[in-house]
Amino acid sequence: MILMINCAHGYEPRANYMLNCMGCHVEDGSGASGKVPSLRNTLVPFALSPPGRRYLVQVPGTSQSMLSDTEIAELLNWMMRSLSDLSLPPGTKDFTAAEVTSYRSERLKDPAATRAHLLSTALTTQQ
Repeated sequence: MILMINCAHGYEPRANYMLNCMGCHVEDGSGASGKVPSLRNTLVPFALSPPGRRYLVQVPGTSQSMLSDTEIAELLNWMMRSLSDLSLPPGTKDFTAAEVTSYRSERLKDPAATRAHLLSTALTTQQ
């Protein structure tokens, strides 16, 4: 069993999504209504602001995963391009390992409240 866990490191981002995220967020990132948030309409808006980027790194499933900071950055970049219903605007910054490192050590006190605040902020700026 330990060998299988160690083998998970170094996979392509899609495989890391399958091994670390898909169990809750499902194959297409749509989540489970009322239980697990969909990633499809939130990844890109969150990736466009520093607080949103921080949130994506600090959610428990990301910050507490066994993936390295580099693997998390690669995974988030793949997810933005592969699971979002929204296109990335030109000039959108990719996540970097250094950015993940800078956010990862802090834990969110209330992930659901933080997400709700970010969503209300994103909706306000889109109007």
